[in-house]
Order: sequence, then structure tokens, then C-alpha cells
Amino acid sequence: MSDRPSETPRSLPDPARAEPDRLERLRIFLASRPWIFDSIVWALPVTFIGVSTELATAEASDLSSLPVPIHVLIALLQTVPLALRRIRPLMSSTVIAVGCLLSVITMIGPNLGIVAVPLTIYSTTAFGTRAHGRIVLVFGLVGALLLGGWLYLVSLQATIGPDSRPLEAGEYLLLATMVALCAAIVLIAWLLGGVVFRRRREIEGVRERNRLLERERESETRLAADAERMRIAREMHDVIAHSLSVVIAQADGGRYVAKTDPSAAVGVLETISQTGREALAQTRSLLGFLRSDEDDSRSKAPLPGIGDIESLIADVRSAGLPVSASGISGFDEEQLPDGAALAVYRIVQEALTNVLKHAGSSARGHVSLQVEGRELVIRISDDGAGEEPEKDRAGNERAHGHGIIGMKERAALYGGSLSTRTIHSTGITDSADAPGSAGMSGASGTSGAEPAFTSGNVPGSAFGTATGFLVEARFPLKRGAEASAKGLDDEGANDVGAAGADNVGEAGANVAGATALGTTSGTTLPGTALPGTTTPGDENGGRR
Repeated sequence: MSDRPSETPRSLPDPARAEPDRLERLRIFLASRPWIFDSIVWALPVTFIGVSTELATAEASDLSSLPVPIHVLIALLQTVPLALRRIRPLMSSTVIAVGCLLSVITMIGPNLGIVAVPLTIYSTTAFGTRAHGRIVLVFGLVGALLLGGWLYLVSLQATIGPDSRPLEAGEYLLLATMVALCAAIVLIAWLLGGVVFRRRREIEGVRERNRLLERERESETRLAADAERMRIAREMHDVIAHSLSVVIAQADGGRYVAKTDPSAAVGVLETISQTGREALAQTRSLLGFLRSDEDDSRSKAPLPGIGDIESLIADVRSAGLPVSASGISGFDEEQLPDGAALAVYRIVQEALTNVLKHAGSSARGHVSLQVEGRELVIRISDDGAGEEPEKDRAGNERAHGHGIIGMKERAALYGGSLSTRTIHSTGITDSADAPGSAGMSGASGTSGAEPAFTSGNVPGSAFGTATGFLVEARFPLKRGAEASAKGLDDEGANDVGAAGADNVGEAGANVAGATALGTTSGTTLPGTALPGTTTPGDENGGRR
């Protein structure tokens, strides 16, 4: 391997994350401070126009005798609050309304700065609340009536003095027209503000929905990543824990065998090598799915299924654990949902690994597949009494693993269930009287006795009156699939015996249960004792 540092390709800058230019920064600055724009564009011009017209008419006014500074102050009250039309819309409208009211009470009258009235009505309706819009509408309509009253008082001056005359009908019509025109301007400004208000609400609603969708998308992505991470963790646990358990058992057994028969150690090493290669191949196949899409053209090894359970049992036997089996070869994987066959394989693998590590040196195992109704029932049992829980250097019991939890999760993914419990068999014994039986503890042979498993009632294990442990998983079959229970029952009479490996012999069996990598599946889930039996308690702690 070369020591030269690998050159990483230069990534192009993301346009969405590029630093904004000056105009964009100015726009963002003004958008966050709207009073600056409103002061320059609206308040300043309208104030200049209002104050200028008020200064031009203040000295020549015959209706008010107030000094000019008072005229200017009232004009400022009517126009300057436009700077707050978006950040404080109701307060701006209230101050302008007070200024207009003072101009009527003092008989100063309106000036060109009165254009601030429809502007503030529009702004308050658009940028305030619905209640604020109704309040300024009332202000505007009342202001239109007050303006009509001020014009009527001005018209009454013609009826006073030596040249007095009565008001004509046309003058009354003109006053009504002025009031209606002012009210119409107020209503138009209010309606336009309402349109902008509804549009703003719709835009905010769309933005809020987009934020919620983005958050939901992120949450779904996070959940999918967590689920994938848990799935990979379960796969890695099953592959590595099982393979290393077999390798350690073989290594310990080979160490004892090498002392008496050095040539037998060669077979042990071959088994260790084969187990390691199989674990490496499965690990590569699993991790291959995590690579980039550009490498999808690579060949992928098929995932194990029910058809591979017999090979799995052979590996466990070679590690020194006698295992018998029934109903495996007669079951069609097509009856299960997609992916369920891999879950069945992993459950059997994890359960046998637990037996190998925790059941004891003289334990025996049995694997049974049986169709009961519309379910496939997988039972893995053993007759081991279990070993003492592992302890650390300080004498404290080591923490339990998550093997049983992982098996339950696998079953639940496909609508199934899994239960575990200790058992005390009252079923069929595997004595030498059974036809074709050579004893399960022997190095070879088969047992003709059918394990005492029945639907809904599991009397115990397949090992007579020995105390052991049972893992039972149930998977629903595909809808429309024909249950081949009869074929499986016929095959159950021909259970495969536990053939121990010749290259390991008794030495491998004596150390199989004594070697453990730590409590990979150390969680103990005690079951319910069957009638007339007791449930082992603390004496089996740390076994699962």
C-alpha cells in the first residue's frame, strides 16, 4: 500500500450555501427592519407634503386662531406614525386618528397629509390581526362623518353676516357626496388590506406545511436509518457471535485433542478455517449493501434461508454440540413471506449459539420445524442445566446481551412471535430401546423417537426428564399457501441424530459450553412452569 496521501476531489461550491452579495445582504437587512423602508418611502414624503401645506394655510386660516407650531404638531401626528405601519400597525393608526380628531376639534381642518388615513387603514388590516382591521375600519368611517361635519360648519359661515344666505340643496348634496367618497376610500383601503392579509396567511400556511413536511421527512429518514442500523447490528451479531463461538469451541477442543492425537488437530484447523471463511463471506455480503450505488454491479451472495439450517447444524455439531433435527428439508420457503426465511435461519443460529455457549458442556440440542394450522412453528430446545453467570474481575455479574430481544424483533418484523422458557420434560425419552436409536449423546446415530411437541401444549424437550431451555418462534404462512403439515409430520419420524465431529470427539463436547465470548444473549426470560414442575430461577442466571 502506498504511503502517499490520497487526493480528494475538490467539491464545487453549493449555490444554495453561497455567501449572498451586497444587494442580497441589503435586502435581508431591510426585511428584518421594515421601519427603515417605511420611514424613507412613506412617512418622510407624506410628512413633508402635510407640513408644507399646513404652513402655507396656517396664517391665512380664519377658522382657527392657534399658533403655527400647533398646526405643525398636529400635522406631524397625522403623518409620522406611518413609519410604524408594519411593526406597530394598530398604534400607528391610533396616533393618526388622534391627529385627525384634533384637526377637526381645533377647526384647523385637513391638509394633503390626510392621505395617511387610507395608508394606515390598509397597513393595519394587512399586517395586523382581524380585530385590528375592524377597529381601523370603524376609525375610518367615523372620521369620514367628522370630516363631513367639519365641512358643514365651514358652509354655515355663508349664513352668518350681512351677506348671509341660506344653504342650497346642491351644497347639501355636495356634503353627502364628500362623506360618501371618504367612506368609499376607507372601505377600498380596508378591502385591499384584507386581500393582502389573506394572502399572507396562505403563504404562512404553505411555509408552515413545508416546515412540517421537512421535519416529517427528516424524522422518517432518521427512523429509517435507525431501523437499518438495528437490522445491520442484528445481522452482524448473529454472524460474528455464532462464528466466533464455533471457532473458540473448536480451538479449545483442538488444544486437548492435539495432546493425544496430533493428526486430529488438522481437522480442527480445517473447521476453524472454513467457519472463518463463511463468516467473512457473510460479512462482506452484508456490508456490501452499505456501499455507494455506483458499485451495485458487484455480485452479491444469496442470503441464508431455511435450506441452510442443516449446514448450520453441521457446523454446530463440528464444534462438539450434539444436535438433532426434524422437519427442515420438507418445508418450502415459498410458504413464508419474503425475508422471513432469513429470520428463521438467524433465530435458529442465535438459539444454537446460546446452547453452545451457555447450556453446559454435556448439553444436547434439538431443532424442529412444524406447520401448525396457518403458522410455521420453530422450536429449539436443549437439555442443559446452564452454567453460572460470567463475572468480571471484581466478582460482579456481567451485563446481559440482547440476543433474545433481537430474536423477538426479527419475528415481529414478519408478524410472528417468539417465546422462551425453561422446560422440564415429561415426554418421550431417547433411550436405547427406541427403534434405530443409538443415543443422542453419542458421536453418531439417529433417534427414532418423535419430540414431545404438540400445538398449544409443549410438555418439554426431546430429552426425557432433563431440565433444559426452549425457544419457540411462530411465523404466519403466506395467504393462499398450502400448509404441508402432513409431509412435515411424516418426516419427523426420521430425526437426524446428533453426529459429533470425529476430529473433536469428547474433548470438544466437554469444553463447548465452558467457552463463552461474553453474554451475547444474556437476557434471562423465565417461562411459566408446567404442571407438576418447577421453574429454575437463579441457578440458570446468565444462561441466556
